[in-house]
Amino acid sequence: MEFSTLGQHCSMKTCNQLDFLPMKCNLCSIVFCKEHIKYEEHQCPSFYRKNVEVPVCSSCNNGASLRNRECRCDPSLKKREKVYSYKCSVISCKQHEAIEVKCYKCSKRFCLKHRFPDDHKCQRFENIERSVKISSDTTIECTRNTNTIVENKNQSNNATTTEDDKLLALTVQLSLNRIAQEENDFLLAKALQESEQEETRRNRATVSIQR
Repeated sequence: MEFSTLGQHCSMKTCNQLDFLPMKCNLCSIVFCKEHIKYEEHQCPSFYRKNVEVPVCSSCNNGASLRNRECRCDPSLKKREKVYSYKCSVISCKQHEAIEVKCYKCSKRFCLKHRFPDDHKCQRFENIERSVKISSDTTIECTRNTNTIVENKNQSNNATTTEDDKLLALTVQLSLNRIAQEENDFLLAKALQESEQEETRRNRATVSIQR
């Protein structure tokens, strides 16, 4: 019994053998004897980890994350920041792009998912739409007011249209009569002038013959 403190008992309940050269499983870290150290012999609960492949970072040669296959080492982060240097302007978005994508309305930088004005709720786009709507509403209201004024004026003018037409017809007739009288007077004066000139020529011809 002087060696009772040496070695360890096998963790298998059906074995419990004292082993002076106990071995620890590299997966579950439990001590077993040489007969039960194999994974299948002690039904290792961590056996599923045996054949898992972990991607290796090309910069630091360490295992990378299985979910996104990215290493958090400084060289890797610097390379990614250098390539994907354009961060999306949407606060809740963490996406970076390798190329710069700007909104044609607000000129801010966005990722491909949020590049359109509707996708990032573009403030300038909304302001322009609001201004256009206000301007359109104002134009419609002005048009309505103008149409109302014209209709009221037309209704007021319709009441005096008949009298105005009669007065206009009378004025036109008087004007025509005046023009006709002036033309007659002009023709009469011209005829008298020509008659006097003809009489003068005759008198001169008679005097010349007598001489």
